[in-house]
Amino acid sequence: MLRSLFLTGILVFALVSVWAQEAFFFTEGTDETFYDQGIVNVESMGESSFEHTNPPGLPQYNDKIPCSTNAWKGNTSLKFNYTSAENGNWRATVYRNDWSTVDITGLDTLSFYIYAEETLPKSALPLIGLTATNNDFTGDLFSNFYALADFNEDISADQWARVVFPLNKITDDSDNNLLNFSSVKGVVFRQSETNGTSRLILVDEISAFKSLSEIPAVENFVATGYDSHAELNWEFPMEDLTYRIYASFDRGANFELRAETSENYYLDFVPEQARNSEVIYRVVSAFQGNESEPAEASAQIRDFSDDELMDMVQRSSFRYFWEGAHQATGMALERSNGNGRTAASGATGMGLMAMIVAYEREYKPQEEIKDRILKILEFLENCERHHGAWSHWYNADTSETQPFMEDDDGGDIVETSFVAQGLIALKNYFAGTDAKSVQIRETADRLWRGIDWDWYRNGQNVLFWHWSPNFNFQKNMKVTGWNECLVTYVMAASSPTHGISKVVYDQGWAGNGAMVNPRTFYGHEIRLSPDWGGPLFWIHYSHLGINPHGLSDKYADYWQEHVNTAKIHHAYAVENPEGHTNYSDKNWGLTASDDPDGYTAHQPVHNDNGTISPTAALASMPYTPEESMKALKYFYRERGQDLFGKFGPYDAFNDNLGWVQKAYIGIDQGPIVVMLENHRTGLLWNTVMKDADLQAGLDKLGFEYEVSTEAKEIQENVQFKVYPNPAEGYFYVNLNSSFQNKTITVKITGLDGKSVFTEEFIWPVTNFKIDCSGIDSGFYVVELSGGDSFFKTKLLIQN
Repeated sequence: MLRSLFLTGILVFALVSVWAQEAFFFTEGTDETFYDQGIVNVESMGESSFEHTNPPGLPQYNDKIPCSTNAWKGNTSLKFNYTSAENGNWRATVYRNDWSTVDITGLDTLSFYIYAEETLPKSALPLIGLTATNNDFTGDLFSNFYALADFNEDISADQWARVVFPLNKITDDSDNNLLNFSSVKGVVFRQSETNGTSRLILVDEISAFKSLSEIPAVENFVATGYDSHAELNWEFPMEDLTYRIYASFDRGANFELRAETSENYYLDFVPEQARNSEVIYRVVSAFQGNESEPAEASAQIRDFSDDELMDMVQRSSFRYFWEGAHQATGMALERSNGNGRTAASGATGMGLMAMIVAYEREYKPQEEIKDRILKILEFLENCERHHGAWSHWYNADTSETQPFMEDDDGGDIVETSFVAQGLIALKNYFAGTDAKSVQIRETADRLWRGIDWDWYRNGQNVLFWHWSPNFNFQKNMKVTGWNECLVTYVMAASSPTHGISKVVYDQGWAGNGAMVNPRTFYGHEIRLSPDWGGPLFWIHYSHLGINPHGLSDKYADYWQEHVNTAKIHHAYAVENPEGHTNYSDKNWGLTASDDPDGYTAHQPVHNDNGTISPTAALASMPYTPEESMKALKYFYRERGQDLFGKFGPYDAFNDNLGWVQKAYIGIDQGPIVVMLENHRTGLLWNTVMKDADLQAGLDKLGFEYEVSTEAKEIQENVQFKVYPNPAEGYFYVNLNSSFQNKTITVKITGLDGKSVFTEEFIWPVTNFKIDCSGIDSGFYVVELSGGDSFFKTKLLIQN
């Protein structure tokens, strides 16, 4: 659509000292058919006419201005379809979309864009006025009406044109002295012709503003190139400006408009011919049709390796927990399109694990990451807790529980287990002796030990999901398998202070084996999940830290179970039995996410409406690396402009309906960061699996499991036990018969290799107490040697 601007009749106004000022009366319709705040005076039109409509199902409000999808900007414009008779007086008022008032006393210009299929003489432009509260705030008044023809030229056919009007013509008119211009309600259009002419015009972007004599250029413009896109960032030079992005794909010979935004960043996914080349970008500030001088930067677009692509996705998804978090507390928000204060405990636990990834890869300065972690831990320690457990949601502004639903206003033991997994990761990863590392692991361990898992049994051999200080266990929701809650039982069994017994796991979670039901789909056997594999978050959440490699108990081989579940999902998308648009070998993955009808746990066959959630395939990377990498490349390289934003892949999309949820949910972004890292390096698996408490819990529940090579070198070798761990003031060493009739040397060394304690004991003393009260807090290695026997383990001392 050709957009030519008519700027005649505009006066030169003084430069605004700090901010551009602008107030909008119309930007978008209520929907594509009408604008609820556009009111036609249907009772007093006389012989004139003006097309009007009503909202769906509300015929009593048949006075709304219709909308058109032909728009200057956005998706809709106002449709003025009228006949101006001699004995008539049509009038249409456009109020702000929330019916609010606005102060225009500091503004100088009224502006809108207009379109007509035929040339519109300036004399045919409607008259214009304002409606405002009267000076004593007892009612509303209309101003006099004024001719737009005095300040504009004819409107060319088939072109959007800009119409302007100086507000002082209204505000300085003594006839309008009863109107309070600090409380303006709407812009009013009225017929100017009286010859019975019928006209159809479209009106868009109605605003009042303080004009600028100079538009300031953007500052600190940086363009960073990636595989298929460039990320552009700049600093706002002032408020209330928009920014236009131009790009040259031919070394500066020509520039094309790529986008216009009110943000200070833009992701530009380049056309195929621009890949593996340098792109020159220009960004200009724009205000009321005028542009600043351009800022220029270049970005090199080049093919990324698979590992670079994963790192890029991790880095961008991590931003959700950094830039997208509640800044005062660091807590992860439940969603990006929420109220800005609803923090989610489970997402925060995942975010703490994402912080470890960011620290390891230096996505942000490491000292800043430690500070952010300490800020989060401070919130988790001081917020309202329920027998040591955290609520599902918190008001991050007040640290108080925010009810998840009416009778869920207390502890959520499942969300708490996601936090606990993050705490265990922190206390094992930050092993340094610097003050911040010590504070992180001490606080994380204190919070971990304070969770009263046993309370959530409610005296039975099962865990209950919720407890409320107001409703007790009234919700009566038992945590039973199979779903995402394996981690809940493992965390509960691993607690050194409030642990549960194996019978709670076997009876409450596994139903004494009843959860096992072997079936085969697409040639892949599953034993635990429902038919066709269930939603994929079930195989992600429990294994952000608990390594599924080599993990098995009497119920399942969890690695094979999860590989097969992911492969079933992939095969289902390839077969596409429901005929959904674009399901394929590279476009797959069903899990819990937003969808066009709200939020639901999508899964094959049972709940599949065509909604794909990128986190499903991406977080499955450890299980299905080939299939997940195809999905990553499809989401990014082929669909990036639609499916990627500042915080990585958007939450969900449905190609049946052409719908994309351009927003993020914390518990969907977290698994992307963590599971991609586990696939690449095993970082979180190695960190969590080395934990002595976790290993004790897995042992208690009868699991076989793998520990990383690094961790195996320093973990207890079942030849002796050191407890409690962490130790405060003292700890015990328990020996088995490997040391029979030997002199045993106990040596404690710091991670720097310096010895801080050495003592000898003589068999048959098999259980002895060691005083460590004089040793500084921190991580240490305990070594036992005797004859040809030598073993060592890690010990955390907290004095």
